[in-house]
Amino acid sequence: MVGTVAQAGTRVFVGGTVSGIDTAALIDAAVQQKTFRADRLDVEIDENTAKIGAYQELESLTSNFKTSLNALKGNPGLFDSNKSVFDLRAGTVTTSNGSDFSSIVDIAIADDAVKGNYEIEVTQKAKPQRVLGMSATADANADLGYVGTFELGLSGNPPGYLINITANMSLNEIAAAINAAAEPREVTASVVKLNDTDFRLVLEGAETNQNIINAPNSGDDILNLLGLTDGAGAYNNVIQASAPALIEYNGITVSRNNNSIDGLIDGVVLNIKNQAPGTVINLEIGDDTSGVKDAILSLIESYNEFRDFVIKNQQVSSTGEVADSAALFGDNLLSGIANVFSGMLADRFGNGANIQTIRDLGITIGTNNKLEVSDEIALDNAILNNFDEVRAAFGSSGTSDNAEFAMLSNKSSIASQSIVFDITTDGAGTITNVSVGGDSSLFTISGNSIVGVAGSLYEGLTFSYQGTNSATVNFELNQGLADKLINGMDGYTNSTNGLFVREKAALQTENQNKADDANEIRDKAEAFRVKQIEKYASFEAKLQALEVLKDQIRAILGADNDDD
Repeated sequence: MVGTVAQAGTRVFVGGTVSGIDTAALIDAAVQQKTFRADRLDVEIDENTAKIGAYQELESLTSNFKTSLNALKGNPGLFDSNKSVFDLRAGTVTTSNGSDFSSIVDIAIADDAVKGNYEIEVTQKAKPQRVLGMSATADANADLGYVGTFELGLSGNPPGYLINITANMSLNEIAAAINAAAEPREVTASVVKLNDTDFRLVLEGAETNQNIINAPNSGDDILNLLGLTDGAGAYNNVIQASAPALIEYNGITVSRNNNSIDGLIDGVVLNIKNQAPGTVINLEIGDDTSGVKDAILSLIESYNEFRDFVIKNQQVSSTGEVADSAALFGDNLLSGIANVFSGMLADRFGNGANIQTIRDLGITIGTNNKLEVSDEIALDNAILNNFDEVRAAFGSSGTSDNAEFAMLSNKSSIASQSIVFDITTDGAGTITNVSVGGDSSLFTISGNSIVGVAGSLYEGLTFSYQGTNSATVNFELNQGLADKLINGMDGYTNSTNGLFVREKAALQTENQNKADDANEIRDKAEAFRVKQIEKYASFEAKLQALEVLKDQIRAILGADNDDD
């Protein structure tokens, strides 16, 4: 009979050769019973791993949503350096003759540029002085035999720098010596080929509206020998005179030494490329309305990507089955943050303006609770005609009737409201009590800081009072939608102690514990396998011994092998 094979580690047992019993199958079945729980733990680990991956995807989606919100939020606190798209500036440029302004000037507009209308006419581009030598050199690489030193520089930066010329230097080498003499270079030299036997030296100032100065120092008068000067230091052939940039700005003539015009209009830098007398450039600087619209559309897009994730994890088939991709089906954290977002998006802004809901911006909550621009004309009109109200709808701000009172930070999800603070001091600047509506339990005091108590309506608000005397302060808080959403998600998305981070850590810990349990179960099962192999091996050995004894008895009795 052919036996069955059972193996534990390096030990191999061939069983059933005497008994005819499939001992390997019996052992495997028994071990599988022992490892069933470990197999189930493996499935649970895989499920947890899928959840961890889903939380990571969720974190990425909420991070993208937060980025889009940051572009629209305000900076109500003293230490909030957020740059809102509402603070940016954009320019509209036209010309009096319909030509392309970009061939005349480059215009850089800073975020804090002063809004207004400006007329600019570039009547002259700033130029460096350029001089050409009058002496022709037949071979630019031939030694000239000149020996001497001379100085070069610019009229605005005297004194010049020294150039040393030796007898074995060619025209090309003299140009190289000038270019290598100083850094930063004030004068550059080049060799121009007029024809095959006429090479000449050209000097050019490195700065506009500055003349090139020169002086022989010792030996030969090199510049005179090259035909650049007349022997008295005057240039023989100035092919381009130095000149300032000249601009007609709102009817005023403005001059600059170079072609980069800064300080003419606050927050605007002009870089002149070409002069164009007679062409008036009209520059209108205003709010970056197109940037605001793009930011709102980006918010809608990033939120809808989040909604797609929520939908994917909530879908059930027509037969009631949950898709394998729905790793967070029924997850409380996912439904929790989704409810936070949907509740705030459907809420009123409460800032007292005409724009009170996202519907007033032409935005509605449509299929699957996704945002959609249902009226783009309404959105455009709101941005163009009610810019400050759109800003207030998204970004927070705070105003106080006391110059010594200010909001330091806003991490709250509180609605827009008026807050009246009664602040008591000891008369020397130490705050002894702060109450709102007669309740002193809503804020704690830390030096000059007034901090909203955790769990109270004002949690997340921090103020500063620098006054020495007791005072009643009226504070108006406008809480924009972007700030509310950012602050509302922080408990879930905070990278240090947010619910997502904590849940992932708990799942990872649970996976490690389950993996340890599974390994222990399998170790015990393998030990059980060894014992079973030993048990069946002993059983087969005993049967084998009985067969041998049976054969011996038959031999003694002379019985036939076929006898019973």
